[in-house]
Amino acid sequence: MNQTNYDLAYSSLKKEVLAGTYKPGVSVSVGDVEKRLGMSRTPIRVALQRLSEEKLVEVLPRHGFRVPLMTRKEMWDAQEVLAGLELLAIDIIHERCTPEQLQPLVEAVNNMRSAIEQEDMAAWSEADASFHNGLLALSGNDMLIKCANQFLEQMWRVRNLTRAFRPTPVKSSESHAALVDALLAKDIEKARAIHKSQRQRSAKEIDEIVAKLEPHGL
Repeated sequence: MNQTNYDLAYSSLKKEVLAGTYKPGVSVSVGDVEKRLGMSRTPIRVALQRLSEEKLVEVLPRHGFRVPLMTRKEMWDAQEVLAGLELLAIDIIHERCTPEQLQPLVEAVNNMRSAIEQEDMAAWSEADASFHNGLLALSGNDMLIKCANQFLEQMWRVRNLTRAFRPTPVKSSESHAALVDALLAKDIEKARAIHKSQRQRSAKEIDEIVAKLEPHGL
């Protein structure tokens, strides 16, 4: 198997699933991907198998692959676990990181604010992803990062599918900024409270949208 083709198939399919190109419940046609990417089926199937291990697609016996539905309960569960893992990262950052090491978070917040000023929600989503990836990376805990990324990717998929129905994320940006300020001030209790409140508010906002759009799941 050509490793380059495998990497291309994996990155391309993962990007499309997270972006919502494949809607929940829709089958992923290996033949269609084969034609679009111009490669054999073997690397595509291996890439899809890996994505199934990451819970981004599911294997249907004798029917190939599809993007799974995600119920409202599963979304709440994912948000709760993710919030807990990020709070652990915040605790580690408080103990180990210097103000200089927090600069990537400061930059991500500035990019969020700039994106809102320019009404560029795609850019805002990229800055938000940079913030959460940066928060996890600063923990330096590879096991934590691996665990949290699985839930982050699930929630980014949901956020992309509901983006058009959500208000401009001014509150999210300012909450992220307040979290960074609390970390810089070494106020761990305030940092934890801000992050927990933000995760709860975001989960409720998404849940209300999903309840209206898709009663059985997303």
